[in-house]
Amino acid sequence: MKRSKQFSLGIRCLLLASAVVMIATASAYSQDEPSGRRYPYFRSGWGWRHYYGPADAISNRIRAQADLVRSIGENAVLQADARNRRADAYRKEIANSVEYARAYWDKKEIYRAAKMRTYTAPLDAAEKRNDKTWRRLKDFPELNDNEINNGVALNFLLHRLSGPILAAQYGLTNADPGLSSQLKLSPETLSKLRVREDLSGGKQRVFRVNSKESLNVEKWPLALQDDRFQTQRKDFENARAALALTSPNDKKAINDQMKALLKAHDRLFTKFIEYYTQERRTESGGQNFFRFLASQRFLESLAGEMTRLQELGSTVVLEDSAQFQGDNLLALVTHMSRHGLEFAPALNGDESAYRETFFVMRDLYRTVEDDDSLTK
Repeated sequence: MKRSKQFSLGIRCLLLASAVVMIATASAYSQDEPSGRRYPYFRSGWGWRHYYGPADAISNRIRAQADLVRSIGENAVLQADARNRRADAYRKEIANSVEYARAYWDKKEIYRAAKMRTYTAPLDAAEKRNDKTWRRLKDFPELNDNEINNGVALNFLLHRLSGPILAAQYGLTNADPGLSSQLKLSPETLSKLRVREDLSGGKQRVFRVNSKESLNVEKWPLALQDDRFQTQRKDFENARAALALTSPNDKKAINDQMKALLKAHDRLFTKFIEYYTQERRTESGGQNFFRFLASQRFLESLAGEMTRLQELGSTVVLEDSAQFQGDNLLALVTHMSRHGLEFAPALNGDESAYRETFFVMRDLYRTVEDDDSLTK
């Protein structure tokens, strides 16, 4: 009971002291301020007026400074965290770029390894193609009529026989005398074989293998046999005949006759192209188109031959070195290899000579097949 009285007395004293301090502060402030100055105040939501005093301004300034210091500290912490996050992101970006580069080259290595497992060297691929072609020519000749007639099969065997195998084992100087008789080709067969010579500019010269003349138009292609081209054909044949009669020693006359021949060829070619328009080429279910192509190739081959003759400054009579003068297959292969000649497609009626030559070449190649690395 005694303690309760003492506590109540202390509280009363404290309240009294607080009131005295507030009165003293208010009187001091009123002495500094002009008379009639009211303290600023604001009205609360409950309708009470709250006045600001000097202590409020000081405390608010202290709070503002504290908030500023706290904000600066928080900003420093956030800046440090942002730098850490940026560094971490940059580190991850570098790691990702390294992983991407490593994955790229790993993928390349996997692709290269897979490709090498299925890769075939060009030489190996050529050997496989040659082996397949040779087996078809050797075992199934009935399936090769087109290849024989257009000279593809004969050129394949020509390239095989003209290599070191033929030179080493079947040279003319070391060949068995009986072998030449077995490989002999009749003059009739040789007269039906056509060969071609590749010229510059993608042009070609085609002639009979044992003929002494070039530009020998034995039979015009079907499209050029039309009567509408008769005048141009006749002009070309006359110009060729005039060139053939020109003396090889008269270079000026040869040039004049060659110009006349070129003009005759140009007139024929122009007339041919003007007539076979795009519409006419596609008529008759495509037959006209194939006839057009055959005739166009024929005229282009004539142009190649004329260009060659013009460069050499010679007549339609071929030089002796281009004419084959032998009578057997060994001599023919040697002649064609030395002069860079290949078999040209057969004309109508010459197919039998091509087949005969093919079988002779095939039988000869059988004897050297085991020594040819290109068909192993």
